[in-house]
Amino acid sequence: MHITIFAINNAKVRFFIRVANCLKNEHDITFLTTSFSSYLILKKNNYRVHMLQSFIRRQIDNEEFSKYEEDAILLDVKALFLKKSNARIQFDLLTKGFKNYFVNNRTNILFLWNASRLQGYTASIVADNLDIKKLYFETGNFPNKLFIDRQGVNAKSSLTYRDISKCKHYNEDKILNFLKEHKAKKEKLHTVPQATNKKINYFISLDLIYNLFSKYNLTEDDTNILKKVKNKIFLQNILFEYDNISLEKISYFFFPLQVSTDSQIIRNSNVNLKDAIDIALADAQKSDCTLLIKPHPAEKNSEIVKHIISLKKKNKNIYFVNNNTYRLIKYSKKVITINSTVGIESLMYYKPTFVLGEAFYKKYCASNTVASKEKEKIKHFLYCYLFEILNEGNFFGRANISLNKGLLNKCQ
Repeated sequence: MHITIFAINNAKVRFFIRVANCLKNEHDITFLTTSFSSYLILKKNNYRVHMLQSFIRRQIDNEEFSKYEEDAILLDVKALFLKKSNARIQFDLLTKGFKNYFVNNRTNILFLWNASRLQGYTASIVADNLDIKKLYFETGNFPNKLFIDRQGVNAKSSLTYRDISKCKHYNEDKILNFLKEHKAKKEKLHTVPQATNKKINYFISLDLIYNLFSKYNLTEDDTNILKKVKNKIFLQNILFEYDNISLEKISYFFFPLQVSTDSQIIRNSNVNLKDAIDIALADAQKSDCTLLIKPHPAEKNSEIVKHIISLKKKNKNIYFVNNNTYRLIKYSKKVITINSTVGIESLMYYKPTFVLGEAFYKKYCASNTVASKEKEKIKHFLYCYLFEILNEGNFFGRANISLNKGLLNKCQ
């Protein structure tokens, strides 16, 4: 089988190398990238790799893709990664490059990471047009788990259209023991770990130099450097005043914030972050409950941060907390989320869960009291998702990653 792996971020490249290492003896593997530093990493690891820029030809007809332009550039423009004019130029170049590559390089399956942003999204639609199968990869919602799907990730995945609560090999003891151990471990952590990287990234400089001299500049971020610096200085000087709350002694709804540029919000929700907070507050007040908001540590939009801080000053029933997320879920009356992982974690406690956006797990959530019949459905869903859907593998690890049995065969 001929597999093309499109990867443009060095961390994703290293991840896919670990996947490819388990496939290369049985399949023909080719990497495709727009990042020169990623190209060098792949060459060093002895993989066949092409720069997409080398396949771009101005004269290539790409009219069939024009109807997808607005959807393709949506995330990068809304999240302010790219100016709209630049995003449109890049979409034109990307469609020509991908079309030329796929026409001239046999590909049975295309591997993509998430594919919500412009480059991955465009690769996906060009592959669709040429009847090339795809596998989408994303981190799983649990430790050492990966999500891999033929249709997409999160709300775009095949799980959105399937009922996986009907599980053939369900094992009650296995899921109950897992939930008991997992929750006990998580409740002891101060915070759920966030991926951080404070090392100087010399690869960024290498890619900047490459793009400076390249005929086709396919950068993922054209934000003004001065604007970036001003925003960073603002965020460094902002300290959330967290409230010291005794969770067991108050009645509260819990609303964990997602990052405003999260692809889950932009692509899979009609409710933005500001509106979601207003909805959560109204819902809590209607039930005479306090609203506990946990700001996301990775939020980089200064305007969103200002809005969150101003809300607390205006409302006495809002508190900012930095408690352990699992304990916040455990003692809450209800969990409200746009569509974050916390929605799945809330199901582990059988909590009423109000999902404002689209999520593959939404159909298993109840906005009010969770009845015993619904608890059974939740247990079956969690069992199937954890033990039959998710793929073993740690994105941040070093060990090679084997794909679940039959996953590639389903793409043939």
